[in-house]
Amino acid sequence: MTVQDTTSIDTDGLTTDRFLGGSLTLLQPREGYRAGSDAVLLAAAVMAGMGDTLLDVGCGVGTAGFCALHRVPDCHLWGIELQPELLAVAERNAVQNGFGDRAHMIAADIGERKAFAGLRGPGGKPLLEVGFDHVMTNPPFYGKGRAQAAKTPIKTLAHIEGSVALPEWLQFCVARAKTKGRITVIHRADRLGDVIKALSIACGSLTVIPLWPDGETSAKRVIVQAVKGVKGPLELTRGLVLHEKSGKPTLAAEQISRRGASLKDVL
Repeated sequence: MTVQDTTSIDTDGLTTDRFLGGSLTLLQPREGYRAGSDAVLLAAAVMAGMGDTLLDVGCGVGTAGFCALHRVPDCHLWGIELQPELLAVAERNAVQNGFGDRAHMIAADIGERKAFAGLRGPGGKPLLEVGFDHVMTNPPFYGKGRAQAAKTPIKTLAHIEGSVALPEWLQFCVARAKTKGRITVIHRADRLGDVIKALSIACGSLTVIPLWPDGETSAKRVIVQAVKGVKGPLELTRGLVLHEKSGKPTLAAEQISRRGASLKDVL
């Protein structure tokens, strides 16, 4: 599933990449963590409506959140990122894509409550006291000791859990959603049990969307959605097949990656 086209390399170590068929132009570090299909698929799964508030926990350079803003023009996004280098790029991306008044980028460690002192969310309320309509997240995929450190600290922090393990990360996300708000997570398929366990503590109506590399290969990624404060059965959907046997993206995957369609529109 091709989601970006590199157009140039800046002198400050950033590349300029086009997403959603060129509708978004985003800066990314040339080396280290680089957003790709996971961010685009995460955004496509968020069922936001006009005027909704979105929170992206671990937003990186803002790719997922900005894809969501592009699809739903009247939404407002708050992005939380631990690494100031990535957050600075996210702020530049917000401005150059015309999201300056709808995107609020915040540098904070979700494991440190005091890091949010003075930070504001929707309506100017303290960020940790307000509920969001949608919380989206692409947490680090690997637990401590489960993967080797990457060549750069930025990529290591993006892929390997630091001081906040997956259960605590998801608990933070659930706490930030309003009652009946939705939490959307993309993660490795082999950690599906951990995701469901963490979300089920305060959420119901969980939906699992497998992401199949092709029609014959086991899913390596899943999207899990939950509704806070409600009861409801778990639903396992048929999921999304990303590639044909030839390696060409499926029509559904192409509509998401090139046209910014939502998962709901293509499944």
